[in-house]
Amino acid sequence: MIPTNKERLQMLLDGSVPDIPPHFELLFQIEKEMFGLDWRNVRERTYNTAEARRDALENFHAEICARLIEEFGWAAVPALYEEGVDEIHAIRHLKKCVGDRALVVAFSGSGVFWMPTGEEMMDFVVMLFERPDEMHTKARKKCEAAKELSKRQVDAGVDFIVQNTDFGYNKGPFISPRHFKEFVTPYMTEIISVMHDLKTRVILHSDGDLRAILDQIYSTGIDGYQSVDPQANMDIKAVREQYPDWLLMGNVACNLLQDTDEQKIRSAVDYCMEHGGVGRRYIFSTSNCIFAGMPPENYKIMLDEYHRYCMRNF
Repeated sequence: MIPTNKERLQMLLDGSVPDIPPHFELLFQIEKEMFGLDWRNVRERTYNTAEARRDALENFHAEICARLIEEFGWAAVPALYEEGVDEIHAIRHLKKCVGDRALVVAFSGSGVFWMPTGEEMMDFVVMLFERPDEMHTKARKKCEAAKELSKRQVDAGVDFIVQNTDFGYNKGPFISPRHFKEFVTPYMTEIISVMHDLKTRVILHSDGDLRAILDQIYSTGIDGYQSVDPQANMDIKAVREQYPDWLLMGNVACNLLQDTDEQKIRSAVDYCMEHGGVGRRYIFSTSNCIFAGMPPENYKIMLDEYHRYCMRNF
């Protein structure tokens, strides 16, 4: 019996290799262009109660997720994160709506230090070099909060978690490998261990050039790595050679999906599938997400080549 995409993804999370790589994306922001579903119609409406607004937002998100599963074969769909909506309630609602058609993924974005904003940068650097004890105090607080959040997410029924923390710029990590080893790696390792104790797999999302710290990231025990950002010199072939059994996801350059060059898109898909890929622990996706402004035809070209590659190798 041919497995479903959900079953293929579960096989990967369990440590084995399915017949072909499954597909999903961390975010989908062209629902209006693709499906005619406009978030503004829901967000800008007047509601009598906060609960009515919450229900409308959760149902709208579930409708988009259903279309992604039915029309594009997504193996997993992301939980809703929206102002005024309780994340745990939203996870439970989406799990009920999705049923056994796909897995549900939640995000954990504040458990460790990652790239600060421009407004935060000066204070962050001063604290990094001059007040390391304060850095560790903040790191411990973030770590404990992330562990508690993961317990609530798993209790709500989430199937796996993405740690969405951008560790890299296009030219290297946001802090030195020495500082990363002191202020990030041990806390990240602790968080991953707790998630594993909860029987939950964890995939890192990070843009940027991570080559100088990738060994540390791998050492935390995190189950997979998404983005493998080609715009920051991250080559999925090189990462695969370095970590042959690691679950990888991504590497189809998002900038190619902004400009309609069909052959470049198809070539990028083939490269990722070859080195990601069929017969390996790989989830097919872009290097980030399906972002607002992406021409829908480019996503369709990407998926068409993915299916063609799978058929050639099935």
